[in-house]
Amino acid sequence: MINYFTQGNKIILIALIALILQACDPSGPSSRNRAQNNAQNLEHILKQAAQAPVGQKSALYVQAAGLLILEQRFEKAQEILIHVDQQMLTPLQMQDFHLFHGETLLALGATEASLNQFKSITQISMKPIEWQIRYAQSLSDSYLANNNYFEAAKLRIELDDLISDPEQLKSNNEKIWQALNKIETDFLVQLKSDFNTQRVNGWLEIAYINKRWGYHPEKLLSEIDTWKKRYPLHPSSIHQPEVLQKAASAEEYTPSKIAILLPLSGKLGSYGKMIHDGIVAAHYQTEQADLSPQLAFYDTARNLSALTPYQQAIAEGADFILGPLTKDAIESILKQESLNIPMLALNRLEDNQFNHPNVFQFGLPIEDEAIQAAHYAYEKGFRKAIGFLPANSTGVRAEEAFQKTFEKLGGELIHVEKYKEIAQLKSKVQQLLRVDSSIYRKKELEKLLGRNLEFEMRRRQDTDFIFMIARPDEGRRIKPFIRYYFAHDLPVISTSSIYSGKKDPKTDIDLNGIEFTDIPLLLSELPAFVESRENLAQVLPSALDARGRYFALGYDSYKILSQLTILQAFPEYRWSGLSGELGVDQNGLVHRFLTWAQFQNGAPKVTKEREIKELSSQKMPEPSDVTRVTGLNAN
Repeated sequence: MINYFTQGNKIILIALIALILQACDPSGPSSRNRAQNNAQNLEHILKQAAQAPVGQKSALYVQAAGLLILEQRFEKAQEILIHVDQQMLTPLQMQDFHLFHGETLLALGATEASLNQFKSITQISMKPIEWQIRYAQSLSDSYLANNNYFEAAKLRIELDDLISDPEQLKSNNEKIWQALNKIETDFLVQLKSDFNTQRVNGWLEIAYINKRWGYHPEKLLSEIDTWKKRYPLHPSSIHQPEVLQKAASAEEYTPSKIAILLPLSGKLGSYGKMIHDGIVAAHYQTEQADLSPQLAFYDTARNLSALTPYQQAIAEGADFILGPLTKDAIESILKQESLNIPMLALNRLEDNQFNHPNVFQFGLPIEDEAIQAAHYAYEKGFRKAIGFLPANSTGVRAEEAFQKTFEKLGGELIHVEKYKEIAQLKSKVQQLLRVDSSIYRKKELEKLLGRNLEFEMRRRQDTDFIFMIARPDEGRRIKPFIRYYFAHDLPVISTSSIYSGKKDPKTDIDLNGIEFTDIPLLLSELPAFVESRENLAQVLPSALDARGRYFALGYDSYKILSQLTILQAFPEYRWSGLSGELGVDQNGLVHRFLTWAQFQNGAPKVTKEREIKELSSQKMPEPSDVTRVTGLNAN
């Protein structure tokens, strides 16, 4: 670590100055001026260092490194710090050296080395308050990066007395919250001690309450109120973390008139009608249905523009919009600058370019299923995947979502084969399993030798499983080909598209072994869902095949709309519905957590689902309730 800058090292110094100046290209006038001033200071300090006596050079290099760190140019700061002669620094200058070196190492990913640098600092009280705050923040970040979450939180809790700026206090509390929420729930209880300050114990308690009751809004808010009485002046109560602020301010939607925008005719009419039936079933299943909101249906297929029924609904007094169904229609509405009426769209856009606080999106996107397939495969210990996907937009979206998630977890998607037609399936499976090259070599040898050859075909051995998307008729052809080409032992994980929704063991025997994810209404073996299927079989049997996914979407969209802001404020809270366990993210997107099953003897058998105490929806309505609603304001 001890190096000297001699006259012969001036070339290195000039190169450093050039690199520093070259990197100064920020956007915006104010940041550009600040960067230019900083660059001038850096140039001045480095020129001073080149001309200074040996004993003064190192202190100037430390100053230059500090300026570079403020600009977040950590690699350049590191280049300068390695030339510092620590023996030429005073004790206080050494504190700066350890701080700056620790910050650069932390930013560059050397987390353990950074912690060692920070722990080398001994004369903290001799430094100004601003320096002490910076040191404690950096040391806390280093503890956090080294998974020592309690120490990271304690350092920032102690900082509360030194920070006076309200924005800094808010940021500091968020960091405390971030660290404590990484600690296991039970361990939070064990960390509470009489040896801690009251402030530390207060933080541990509120973090425990949030993790213990985060899925139960009413209980969480009740526990928070009790906690406030015990810690009335606690910093987390005065400068409350954002998560708790949202939880405390979340209120249910209580609309009096819900406008439902659906295609009830035309090419999408069958989907719209099934969603319609789900909404109606949920409406009449509610206790005291006569006191429930008024429903007004608008047939979007009768209008060229989605804005027409949307504006008509608002003009006629709707205070909540449910729908529309198509992505184009949703986008045309979201392009408006102001949306004052809360809305739950019945589809999901691929991006988050529209940000309206009162707008939520709930659909049946392939992305949810692909992401869960990636998690499920990783949980089973699979690390290498190959994909067999349709050559269409669904395949593209599924591949992107699966690959992004699987690789983030630590897996790898090593190959994807795309198919278009059933006639291609045999050759495409050969290519997927890499048996096509073996077959080709055999044929070429037979041509060359003029006789048939004995041949032992071998498939690829570099993968753990196949991620597949296919319709039932396609799957019944694909799986036998996979078995035929010596991959009978290779697991296949698929999505809901592989299942027709109806148990048909004789037809689906060729799907044996495939695991897939689907909605609980069609798969779950829990009593609440079994009862729902029994009731639906009498009321609306068409909801118990693939169309049931749209029935469940309609049913859950109505039941969940009052809970949307609650779900968004409570990230751990899951609402159990017919279409899955539902959660809402900060962007207002509703995510489904589905049930897993495997084809055994031609029928799906549940392999994974989370036990629930009760279904959020208790029972199906009577047949008369579903049929009599057809006259409800279908504009």
